Amino acid sequence: MPPPVAAAPPAPVYGSLRPAPCPSPDPAPPSAPSPRCAALTVPQDWDHAAGPVVDVFVTVLPATGPAPHAEPVLVLTGGPGQAGSDEIGSAGAMLKAMRARRDIILLDQRGTGRSVPSLRCPAIDPMRFWYGGLTADDVLGCLGPVQAAGYRLEHFDTRQSALDVSALRHALNLPNWNVVATSYGTILAQELVREDGDAIRTLTLNSPTTASATWLDDDRLASVQRVFRTLAEDCAAMTDCARHFPSLAGAVPRIAKALSAKPLTLRVRDPRNGRESELRLGWPVIAGTLAFHLGTGAEMVRVPAMLDYLDKVSADRQGADMRRLTDILAPEPFWRIFDHLAYGLNLVIGCRENRPRIDARAARAAGAAYYPQVVAEAIETDYDIACPALKLPPADPAFYRPVAANIPALILTGVYDTLSPTVQAEALAKGFGGAKIVRFRGLGHDVLGASSCAGAIAARFVETAGTEAPQDCADRFLPPSFDTTLLGGEEARR
Repeated sequence: MPPPVAAAPPAPVYGSLRPAPCPSPDPAPPSAPSPRCAALTVPQDWDHAAGPVVDVFVTVLPATGPAPHAEPVLVLTGGPGQAGSDEIGSAGAMLKAMRARRDIILLDQRGTGRSVPSLRCPAIDPMRFWYGGLTADDVLGCLGPVQAAGYRLEHFDTRQSALDVSALRHALNLPNWNVVATSYGTILAQELVREDGDAIRTLTLNSPTTASATWLDDDRLASVQRVFRTLAEDCAAMTDCARHFPSLAGAVPRIAKALSAKPLTLRVRDPRNGRESELRLGWPVIAGTLAFHLGTGAEMVRVPAMLDYLDKVSADRQGADMRRLTDILAPEPFWRIFDHLAYGLNLVIGCRENRPRIDARAARAAGAAYYPQVVAEAIETDYDIACPALKLPPADPAFYRPVAANIPALILTGVYDTLSPTVQAEALAKGFGGAKIVRFRGLGHDVLGASSCAGAIAARFVETAGTEAPQDCADRFLPPSFDTTLLGGEEARR
C-alpha cells in the first residue's frame, strides 16, 4: 500500500478580509463608535497570482450618525509611504462632516504601516532623510531582508496597490464608494480610476500631483521660488509683519551667501533616545528645509520669523540660540518622520516610477536658474544612492498616460504649496471634464488637513454627488497671518 500523500497547503484566499486588532489611536483619538480593523490577503504580483502574498491592513471608522449612506469614503494617504492606520484620530477629525453620514475607510498601502511585509526603515538616521548622507548600506540593510524573504520590490508600486484597493472594494461588497486622496495618494487614486473607475462615485484630490511629476521638475522648482517671493510680498503688505521684518525681501540671498561661506554647526539630541550628534548644515540643505516649512499646510506663518532669525545669526548680528535653531532645523517631528513613513516604499516608488523619467544631472543644471531659493543639487540625492543599489526595472510607460474619466472630481490646492505645484491642478482637471478647482490663498500642501473650510467644501461635494462645492468661506481668500515670534513666544528681535 503506497504511503499517504501529504495534503497540499491550502491556497491563499485572495480578497478575503480577516479581523485584526486595531492599533492604539494617534494623539487625537477618533470619536465613537470605535474603529474596526482587518487584513486583506492579496498576491504580491496581480499579474502572476501564484507566489508570495502580502497582507494589506484596513481600518474602518464607522459613521457617527444613524443610518449611514451605502457609499463610504476611502482615504488614500500620501508619501509615498504614509499609512492610514497612523492617522485614525486625525483622519476622523479632518473628515468629521463626512463621517457623520458615511463610514471612513483607511488603507495601509502595501509596504506601509501594519501591512505585511513592512518597508519601514527604523534603523536609518532620520536626519539623513532631511539632510542627506544616505548610504547604499542603509538602503540594503532596510530592504535586503524583504528581498531575502522572497518578495520582489518592483511589485511594491502604485499599479499593484491600485489593484489591492479594487480587491478591497470587492471584499467589502461595495458597488460604489467615494475616494479622498492626498498628495501621492492622488497618484494612487488616478491609477484606481484606470483600474476600477466605474465604482468611484466622487473623487476629491487634495494637493494633487501626477504620475509623471518628480521633485526636480521645472514647474516645481519655479513654484518654490515663486512662493518665497509671495511670502515676502504678503509680509510687506501686512503692517505687523512689515514692522517686525522690514528686510525680509532680501533675506534669502543674504542667508544663502553667508551659509555657503560658513555653514551652521548644530548640536542636536534625538528626542527618541537622548543620543546627541552634530549637524553641519550649509545653505543647500537648509534651503530645502525652509521650502518644506514654507509649503506645508499653514506652516508658512512661522517662516518670516525663521528667515529673520537665520539672517541675523548667519551675519553674526545675533548670537545663535541652539533651542531656536533646533526648532527651525531639527524639530521633534523631523526625528519622528519614520514613525509615520515607510521610507523603503518611498525609495522603491521613487526609483521605479520617478527617477527613470528624468535626467537628474540635466534637471539640476536647469534648476540653477532658481537659486538661491532652490538648490537643485541637493534635491533627490537619496535616489542617487538608492536607485543604483536597488536596480529596479522602470514602471510601464502606460502608467504615465494622463487619466481621463467622467467622474465628479474636486481639486483642492494651496497657493503656498511647494510640494505639489498648483499648476498641476490645472493639467489634472482637464482629465475630469467637470472638475471643480478650489484654491486656498493662504495655505500650502495638504489643504484638507489644514482647513475646516476645505473639509466643509469636500463634505458638501460628497454629499451632493459632486453637484455642489460651495466656495464662499472667507478663509479661502485670505493670505496667511504671519507669526512674529519664534520658539517660546519671545518676540522676534529686530
